[in-house]
Formats: sequence, structure tokens, C-alpha cells
Amino acid sequence: MGRNTCPCLLLAVFLGASTLDPLRGQAPSQAPDTTADAMAFVCDWHPRPPLPKRVVVDLLLESGNFNRTPNVEDLRAVRAVGGRVLYQFRVALLRAELDTGALRALSTGPAAIVDAAYIVADLSRFDADLQVFYTRPIADADEAAMRHLGASILWRNSASYPHVLEVRAADSLVPRIGVLPGVEFVRANAVACGVPQ
Repeated sequence: MGRNTCPCLLLAVFLGASTLDPLRGQAPSQAPDTTADAMAFVCDWHPRPPLPKRVVVDLLLESGNFNRTPNVEDLRAVRAVGGRVLYQFRVALLRAELDTGALRALSTGPAAIVDAAYIVADLSRFDADLQVFYTRPIADADEAAMRHLGASILWRNSASYPHVLEVRAADSLVPRIGVLPGVEFVRANAVACGVPQ
């Protein structure tokens, strides 16, 4: 479904609408790189040398088919590899500042917690790419309701996936999206891989 099955190079850029950052004002231990070309991810799991940079990324956590939010084990795993947790989303996303070498430990092996990571180009933005699952086929009115809230429509495939709408929305909107008419649940948009190039 869309990016979920893409066997190609994923340039991990994360953009969105602003909300309050509860940790804004804390000085990072080293200036993070927030340029869009700082890191890319590939869908083949072959090892590549990590870039020796400190970056701010939104980590897409392994979550299965339903939504979950970051938990204590996720926070502990990020801190164990020298990362600093900056923000916990209302879906399976966690913003962290860490060294690119730490991403390999978080995305591979038996202790992996991450499916992918997205470079954060604007630290004031807290948007998430979401999959919204409905109990019925999606109608045009559902898209209109999303836009009214301030979400952007990313993808709708009425033929193959009539019950799923992909949107980009501020994290603060997740609870409001979850109670829209016909919505069954909301989760972070899944992707298939997360090995740094």
C-alpha cells in the first residue's frame, strides 16, 4: 500500500505543522544536523557505514497493525544508545537526538524497536504521517472532515483499500481524528525498513 511496500530508496524527510515542544530550550550536547540530505534509508537491510553525525530524527517504532504510543522500554532503548528523547507522539513515533551510528542498533537485531527514521528538518513541527482506518468505505465527506481539522490528504485508494485514508496531521490532532465519524483507529503510517545508508 503506497510507501508501505516500496522497495526503493527512502529519503527520510519529515515535515509538518507546529505544536508545543515540551523540551524546547534544552541545549543539545552537540549541534544536531537537520538537513534533509543528512541521512537516507534503504529497503534492502544491507549493512552500510553510518554517517558520523548527530541528528534529530522521528523514529517510527515497530507497532504491528494497531496504534501504540511510545513506552518506557522505547525511551530506555534510545537512551541506552546515547540518544536524547525530545518528544513522544500520540502514535508510534518518538523524536530523538542521537548519533547516526546508534540508529543501526535501534533498527536491527533482536533488540530493534525502529522500522524507519525520518530526519527532522524543522524542530518546531510535530506532524505525523497517519493511516486512518474506517469501519466503512471512505466518503468524500471524510476527506473534507480531515481538511477541516487541518490535516493534509496523502493517499486514498478506494479500489484496493476502501477503508484506509493516509493523512499528514499535527500530533495534537490525533485524538480529534480518532473520534471522527466512522474512524476505527489511527496509527503511524507503516514502512518496511529502516537501515541507514
